[in-house]
Amino acid sequence: MEEIRGSLDTILNFSGLDQEFCDNFRDAIAAYKKLSDKNGSDDQAAGLRRKLTDLFYKVYKACFVLSVRNKTLPPVISMFLNFGYVDEELAGEENAAYMYELAGALPTDPERGVYSIYQWLMAILRGEKEPSRNELDMDYREHLADQKKNGIINAEQEANLAQNNAAKTIFELENILPTINRLTFGQITIFCPIFSRHNVFKPLKSAIVTADKVTEEFTQIRKIDFKAFYRETLYSDTEKGINERIEVEVLPDLILMPNVGSRSIMWQEIEGKKRTTPARMMCSIFHMEELTQSLIHLTGEFRWEMCKRVQGGRWNDVSEPSLTSEYCDYIQFYRRNKELSAEAKEKIKNQLGRVRNSFKEMFVTDYIMWMRYESGGSPRLNKVSRNILFSYCPFSREIRNRVGVNPLYGPAIEKYNIMNSKNLHKMEILCKRLEKLPDGIPDEILEYKSYMES
Repeated sequence: MEEIRGSLDTILNFSGLDQEFCDNFRDAIAAYKKLSDKNGSDDQAAGLRRKLTDLFYKVYKACFVLSVRNKTLPPVISMFLNFGYVDEELAGEENAAYMYELAGALPTDPERGVYSIYQWLMAILRGEKEPSRNELDMDYREHLADQKKNGIINAEQEANLAQNNAAKTIFELENILPTINRLTFGQITIFCPIFSRHNVFKPLKSAIVTADKVTEEFTQIRKIDFKAFYRETLYSDTEKGINERIEVEVLPDLILMPNVGSRSIMWQEIEGKKRTTPARMMCSIFHMEELTQSLIHLTGEFRWEMCKRVQGGRWNDVSEPSLTSEYCDYIQFYRRNKELSAEAKEKIKNQLGRVRNSFKEMFVTDYIMWMRYESGGSPRLNKVSRNILFSYCPFSREIRNRVGVNPLYGPAIEKYNIMNSKNLHKMEILCKRLEKLPDGIPDEILEYKSYMES
């Protein structure tokens, strides 16, 4: 606790900001401490939160820029950059002590795609990752092109900035961090980026999102929906006469925002234009909701957005069958569907009201039911929704065998098995041809065959 005491001064001294700014920030923090209701909707509380938010990101940027020059980060600075920690009194001594422990060995792991926000920014700075899309859904290059179009930069500056990792990192820091930090907090109107114990509703030890937890949860998701993170790509080897459409698994990146929050966000399904790049999902580093539910929700969102990406402008055109087109057709015309009972139609109507007529959120709600209940043989969905999900999000072989004894699942499983057998037969013929070659069957083809057998 001796190192933690006076954290605000430690952070401000490290930032190198001028005395007037530092005094202003100290005064704002002192005023925030005195608020009886830090989440109050009155003008005083709301105005103070806005002021602190503006000052916080200026301090954050200054500390980040200086941290790059340090081989080792002081623990309090690491706590500030990774958790939004500013003051030991606001955080509570027990919480501050726990964050101090975490700062020495973050339980994240970029190798497994789980980043703290500081690790993510450093990955961009090192050129390992590209910046995320901004609120206008523009990636970094599109943002530069827009600035050039509006006369803010010229062609030479655009070319230089496109290759400048420091500029890319500042773009992420200034455009993405403030937006996502607010959204993952979960309550936009009362958001303040300063870590405060009044937002902590369960022990931090159970709320911390770790690489081990995320890996375990995604493993469980993939044991049920084995196709979840696969996407189609072209495998070509002219010497061997291979030109096949195969599917490869690309696991998502999960970036942890420096807050205590309750919401997770599927921010982008791919990086740039390349479809075999990881999705980007965002979550609070201290997550107050059940992580299992949040990651299933994110996976459902990813499936929807990835299908839209693949289908392009015809994502809701039922003449081109796909997950999104068939699901949109089902919801749009459910009242006329003779396969649905009056009770099922009433349930759809109520469900649509809860998701504010969002077809995407409607699907995600059904996907959660599919993963949490239907996979265990406990029916929750109607016949039409179940058949769509079985067509595009089929259970693994083990689960298909287990739930297949229930007549509700029988026809859908039989249909899936017939289609899969045809595709698998084609792949077996290819493998027989390739195994005669000197180098044998390429690993990519073997992996794809194994995937089809799942």
